[in-house]
Amino acid sequence: MNDHRPRLWCVSELYYPEEGTASHLLTQTAEGLAVDFDVHVLCGQPDYFGDGNRAPSREARHDTDIHRVRGTRFRKGGLFARLVNALTFTLTIFIFALRHFRKGDRILAATNPPPVPVLVGLAAKLRGCRSTLLVHDVYPEVLAAAGVMGRTSLIYRVLAALFRTSYAMFDGFVVLGEDMKLIVQQKLGGAERAIAVIPNWADPDIVPIDRASNPFRAAHGLTGKFIVQFSGNFGRTHDIQLLLDAAKLLADQPEIVFLLVGAGAKSSLVDHDTETKDNVICLPRQPREVLGQMLTTSDATVISFIDGMLGLSVPSRMYNVMAAGVPIIASAHPASELARELKASESGWVLDRSDARELADLVKSLAAPTGLQEAQRRGSNARQAVLDRYLVHHAIALYRKALS
Repeated sequence: MNDHRPRLWCVSELYYPEEGTASHLLTQTAEGLAVDFDVHVLCGQPDYFGDGNRAPSREARHDTDIHRVRGTRFRKGGLFARLVNALTFTLTIFIFALRHFRKGDRILAATNPPPVPVLVGLAAKLRGCRSTLLVHDVYPEVLAAAGVMGRTSLIYRVLAALFRTSYAMFDGFVVLGEDMKLIVQQKLGGAERAIAVIPNWADPDIVPIDRASNPFRAAHGLTGKFIVQFSGNFGRTHDIQLLLDAAKLLADQPEIVFLLVGAGAKSSLVDHDTETKDNVICLPRQPREVLGQMLTTSDATVISFIDGMLGLSVPSRMYNVMAAGVPIIASAHPASELARELKASESGWVLDRSDARELADLVKSLAAPTGLQEAQRRGSNARQAVLDRYLVHHAIALYRKALS
C-alpha cells in the first residue's frame, strides 16, 4: 500500500540517543508527528560516545527513519573548537540535504548549531521544499547578550545580516513564546510569514514525590533542609553569581542549602568560590532516570538569566520543574515567557532584576513554616498548569496544525 503521508524531514544536531532536554524534546516531536507524516530525521552522532563507538548511520525507530551524519568532534579549544564543529556538521547536513530532499518535502529545522538555518534554508529553497524553522535560540543576538561579541562589531553586523537573510528563506516559524515571536518578527522586517507559538513541555514521567521520603535527598544528606535548586546548563546566559551571592547572605541559616546540579561555561564560578562551601552543594549532571527525584528534592527552583535575554531563549527546564510540583523563582524580564507563565498560574515568583538581597530575603521567608505552605501551594499550581497545557500531546497537536 502506498504511503500518502507528506514526507517530513526533522533536522537537528541533537537527537536520540543523545542525552539532554533538547534531544529528548526533538525526539518526542518527530515520533509524535509520525502518525500524520512520513518522518525522516537528519541529525548528528551523539556526543557521549567518547570511546570511538558510533550510533548507526541509519536506524528505524518508532515509525521514524533516522539518518545520522558526522562532523568534527573537537572536545577542547573553547568557542573556536565549537565553531569548527558546528560548521563541519552543518556542511555535512547541507550536502546530505541537496542529495535527499525533494520537491514537496516538508522541513522542520532547529536552530542549533547556529549555521543550520543558513544552509538548511538554502537547501530547502533549492530543492523546492516547504520549510519551517524551530527557533530555540535567536542568533546572533544571544551571543551579544552573553558577552561573546559586541553589537557594534563588524562580525556581529555580518552575522545579523546573514541570519536575517536565512530567516527570509523559510516559509514558517515555530517559536517557544510570545516574547520570542516579537524578536522573529523584527528579524523578518516586513516579510509575511506564519509564526506559531508552541511551548515546550514536561516529561510525563516526572511527578511530585514527597520530599521527606525522596531517596535523592537521603542520598545527598539533604533530609530536613530547605533546598533551593539550580539545575541544567551553567551557561553564559544564566546568572549563576546571583545564587552564590544569595548563599553568602544566608550563610547564618544552616537549614537553607543551595543545590547546583549541572555543568557549563560558568562552572568555574562555583569551583572557585570559597565563601559558600557550607551551604552550597554542587553536583554534576544527573542521569535522566533520576531527573524526577532530583527536581522534587527542592522546595524552590531558581531560573536566572543575565540582562538582555528577553525573547532570545525560553528555558525548557521550567516545564519539568513545574511537573515536579516545585515553584520557580525567576530572575528574568517581567515580559518574558517564563515570567508570564509564573504570574498567570501563580506558580512562582519573579525578580525583575538580579538582586541577591531580594533573593535571599525571599528564600528566608519561604523557609519559615508559613512561607513553606505558600511554596507548596504554588508548586501545586505549577503541576496543574503542566497537566492543563504543557504535555507532549498538547504540543504535537499544535505542530500538526503548523506543518499541515
